[in-house]
Amino acid sequence: MSGYRTERFPKSRRIVVDTGRAARRRHPIHGLIEVDITRAYTKMAETESPPSLTSFVVASTGRAVEAVPHVHALRDLRGRLIIFEDVDINVMIEVELEGRSFPMNHVIRQCNTRTAADIDREIRTIKQLPQSSPTMDMSAKAVTFLRLPAFIRHRLVGLLHRLPHQQRELAGTVGISSVGMFGKGGGWGIGFSVQTLNMIVGGVVERPGLVDGQILPRTYLDLSLTFDHDVVDGAPAARFVSALRQILESAEVLAEGEPKPDRPQPEGTL
Repeated sequence: MSGYRTERFPKSRRIVVDTGRAARRRHPIHGLIEVDITRAYTKMAETESPPSLTSFVVASTGRAVEAVPHVHALRDLRGRLIIFEDVDINVMIEVELEGRSFPMNHVIRQCNTRTAADIDREIRTIKQLPQSSPTMDMSAKAVTFLRLPAFIRHRLVGLLHRLPHQQRELAGTVGISSVGMFGKGGGWGIGFSVQTLNMIVGGVVERPGLVDGQILPRTYLDLSLTFDHDVVDGAPAARFVSALRQILESAEVLAEGEPKPDRPQPEGTL
């Protein structure tokens, strides 16, 4: 028959399949919110070298998680909650490898204390030099993992969810993906995650909004939030959403200076 072509299924996609199987065991709750980021857009337009929208969201999320730390807690094998002080956020960075575009996982450490500009510099460095990411150091282990039988890979990925320190090292404590970069206009997305909190940054849309009784042009950002309901109840999730909205709308992270020198960055960060 004609009218189609056959391509080899990439081995790297097996990790996505394995992660999806592990995610099915969780009980997620989703929230779709819209945030007025007009102030942030105005500040970034007035800055000579503004940070990216993703960097702004990552820094803001770090502050919000620090305010409500239970939303990034992880359970261990004894059923205890492990609540980390630092917020390590896993992001997807589009890089060029061997002449092809490739979405690479990269964990940005201590996002609760770093500025948006500092995070933006790290992301830009990884885009230009993917080999500088600790993720690349694990490539040999990933190849070995992908050679294992499927049922063993599924069990190992599922086990990782109950090993908080190992999961934090490999995938961070929060996951953020950005789909708004691939098109214009608003929109949300629902995905799966190995983290207790996962966020998908959707589109940006401009439309009229009511401000102090006046209708003015405003800029809105669409965010999709997914919480692991086995760990997070509705009350802390709602407090987190409230904190995140306030931090994003105030654009406070854009007014911050460089990170404080008395708090060293962990090994593996830029």
